[in-house]
Amino acid sequence: MTYTYIDTDEKIIEAVPHFEEKERIAVDFEGEFNLHVYGEHLCLIQVFDGESFFIIDPRAAGVTPKGLEVFFSSSVRKLWFDCQSDASLVYKAYGLRINNIFDIRVVAEALGFHGNLKSLEETYLGIRNDLNKKKNQQANWLKRPIPEEQIEYALEDVAHLPELEDVLSPIAEEKNLEKQIAAAMKKATDAKKPLPGWTRIGGWKRLSKEEKVYARQIFIARDRIARRFNVPASRVMDKHQISALAKARPSSEAKLASILQNESERFRSILIPAVWNAILSSAEELRSERQKG
Repeated sequence: MTYTYIDTDEKIIEAVPHFEEKERIAVDFEGEFNLHVYGEHLCLIQVFDGESFFIIDPRAAGVTPKGLEVFFSSSVRKLWFDCQSDASLVYKAYGLRINNIFDIRVVAEALGFHGNLKSLEETYLGIRNDLNKKKNQQANWLKRPIPEEQIEYALEDVAHLPELEDVLSPIAEEKNLEKQIAAAMKKATDAKKPLPGWTRIGGWKRLSKEEKVYARQIFIARDRIARRFNVPASRVMDKHQISALAKARPSSEAKLASILQNESERFRSILIPAVWNAILSSAEELRSERQKG
């Protein structure tokens, strides 16, 4: 698959006027989401202008947030599929918002379709993609050079978005769904500051007010270790342990060690005292709150 590789701010700035001459461009990201290293990282931006493909490499030495801002703030309408997590990633990583997004998924859901992009393409366009989805989804997109197989997989995610809009939008108009879609589109494309990570652990909403204090402190302790060693936090301690420990609140470091005996041997000697200190800090925080109240 032929494409133009963009690896400097200068090349981005040169490409944007070309994009803005178009009625629309199709855009998608590949990212790293705590799978191979610590944190969330924007790794690749795929663009299709209806005729040609482009790869913008945000990990290249010549690409800076200033260059990315030129692209993200450009006036051209950007077709996306499920933009919410991508827009949040850009906002979280760079403090930038993406201008003029049109999310194909919003239109599809208004029509009652709730599948993924590949199934949407198969249903409405009759296109079946046989690229190894699972293998490429779990690929390390931070590595350079990127294998051509991965780039082909990434570009497939933007190749058919214009066709999908051309098929889905007339159907939505026939069903008079414009107002419903406009309201849902505004909500989907409004990048908000992500909620703290500890609010996304399993069972967070079911924890009591006191348990949430413990869960937050334990989450932060695990996160610091993961950041220090640049590994996914799940390798330091299974995420389900956080809410379990917040409920159990072991009364001694020895009891805590017994609970964590099956966690990674590499990190256990650091993890146990860190979590124990988090438990003690949580108890102190709650005592202080009660005294103030």
